[in-house]
Formats: sequence, structure tokens, C-alpha cells
Amino acid sequence: MDEIFRDFLVTFIIVAAIFGIVYVYFLTRHRERMKMMEQGIDLSEIISAKKGWIALKYGMFGIGLAIGFLVGNVLYEYFDMNDIISFSSMSFLFGGISLVGYFLIETKYRK
Repeated sequence: MDEIFRDFLVTFIIVAAIFGIVYVYFLTRHRERMKMMEQGIDLSEIISAKKGWIALKYGMFGIGLAIGFLVGNVLYEYFDMNDIISFSSMSFLFGGISLVGYFLIETKYRK
């Protein structure tokens, strides 16, 4: 019985923490937008500017993760590396490289 309670408690704490973070994020975003509306700033320009680049960002990130998994598989199969280390390190590496590439592309075209 003690083990079941411990598992329930850990799960409850994780779910509550995630809910709390998401709630604070949306509450802060709402307050920020209300403050901008009070000052007379047009929010449509801000929202539309962000939406145009989201597809490129997630597309590049997905491609980077896929390449990371492929390279991790090569390291695991042919170089006898630990599977967790090879897959996670290459996924983080190529995912990060793709996000840096996205940032460079976005800053180049925004100027």
C-alpha cells in the first residue's frame, strides 16, 4: 500500500507542477496583452508576425531531431556506443543546430 501511495503522490505532484506552469504562463500572457491594449498598441501585428515563422521553426526542429536519431542509430550500430547516450546526444545536438539555423534565417529575413 505504501508503494501505491508513493506512486500516486509523485504522479500528482508532476501533474500539478505542469498545470501550475501552464496556468502561470497563460495568466502572464493575458495580463501582458491587456496592458498593451490599455496603452493602445495593436496586437494583430504582434500575433501575425509570430505565426508566420512557426511552421519553419517546428519543421526545421523536426528534421533536426530526425537526423539526430539517424546519426544516433549509426553510432549505436557501427561504433558500439551506449544507445541512450548516442540517441539523446545526437538528437539534442542536431535539434539545437536546427534551432540556431532557424534563428539565423529569421533574423536575416526580418531585417
